[in-house]
Amino acid sequence: MRRALPIVVLLLPLLFLVWSTARVDPLSFNPWIDVADMTASVPPAERRALGPFALEKAWRLTGPDQRFGGYSALVLQQGGLLAISDRNRALPLRLPIEPGAMKLQMPRLISQHWPDGRGYVGFDTESAVRDPSDGSLWIGLEDDPRVVRADARSGTARLLIVPETRDWPANGGVEAMARLNDGRWIMLCESCGTGAGGLHLGLLFASQPARSRAQKFGITVPAGFDPVDAATLPDGRVLILVRRLALFPPHFEARLVLADFAAFDPRRPLATRELGRIDGPVLRENWEGMVLAPAGDHLDLWLVSDANDAALQETRLLQLRLEPAALPAP
Repeated sequence: MRRALPIVVLLLPLLFLVWSTARVDPLSFNPWIDVADMTASVPPAERRALGPFALEKAWRLTGPDQRFGGYSALVLQQGGLLAISDRNRALPLRLPIEPGAMKLQMPRLISQHWPDGRGYVGFDTESAVRDPSDGSLWIGLEDDPRVVRADARSGTARLLIVPETRDWPANGGVEAMARLNDGRWIMLCESCGTGAGGLHLGLLFASQPARSRAQKFGITVPAGFDPVDAATLPDGRVLILVRRLALFPPHFEARLVLADFAAFDPRRPLATRELGRIDGPVLRENWEGMVLAPAGDHLDLWLVSDANDAALQETRLLQLRLEPAALPAP
């Protein structure tokens, strides 16, 4: 009991973070979302920590609807963004984002009934990529060896098995996924591998996942951090969003790192380079979804947070400006 007591004390802040949830009526259906501009509250130190990424806008999104929140993935769609939650709900956001109240649809992304026809199968989305070659939308799932491919024209979805993920641990699903510019795909596991020195497991596919064999590889990120999303740059390199949970006081920290798959060698882990940090009292959140958008002579990097229904967390949207010339040379 003496040995167990310190462990219990250590975990108390984490339990408070996770379980001190906002009391929302589980039967609440209210499509109104309030958007607050919090850009002016971000201090200079947190802006400088972003490195080559310049803060454009930061928003706080709140809403009473039970379908709102829990966003783990972000993709582009015509006219704006599509945030996808771990409850299998989609939130379409038109650009530009404006503060105030918005009435938004929150439809079920993947509709599949149980065999008895009663209710819908739940899907825990962790990553999403739109394939520019055919417009299809690919969804990575938690605790599931399958990916979802949604056809751009018909909207029909297929569940495809990725055999190489069958032995991934619980809560170790396809947390990050990206299509490289040459047509190859990568998947990164959040909790696979030893984690020693930041080592994580990845899969490299010759083409679309489940339609080509995967090659396992190692990738190193900052020690203690886990990959949670990825996005491919125009020059072929890959931005990876990594995150960790700190306990004193309980909070999330996020960093943006750069990987160059031109240097890929299956015999040794692929190294990454830290570019910026999303941290500090104002910006720190559980950032999970990320997508790059062309914006004239620069790129916009959009990020969305997963509030986990916790009273101490918030749903936020972040817009960062990236000048390609500001990136380190390959």
